[in-house]
Amino acid sequence: MKLFKTNDLVSVINVADYETALAWYQTWLSEPDEVPMEGMAEWRIADHAWLQLAGAETGGKAVVVIGVDDVAACREALIRAGIEAGEIVDWEVVLACDVADPEGNGISFVQLKE
Repeated sequence: MKLFKTNDLVSVINVADYETALAWYQTWLSEPDEVPMEGMAEWRIADHAWLQLAGAETGGKAVVVIGVDDVAACREALIRAGIEAGEIVDWEVVLACDVADPEGNGISFVQLKE
């Protein structure tokens, strides 16, 4: 049991080359919803869930899992946008497609199996 109620989630992805990473994320997320300060961008990806891109000295250590309704359609859209997307993998509970940003941060798009 949780000790207290939570109400929001922000996943932070640190990148050393902020401008290159920002362009890559804008390819599939469009313009950021918020730019709270220089070197930081935020996208609201779902109710109460945000993805934050932050310039840092080092990058490439994060893994983010994002739920989607149709992973095949998601993969096709990523490929059409010029983003290299892995094959869809069946993990019994979910179908998953993985991508990596220019610094090696991993993003898994997952669809719950019914």
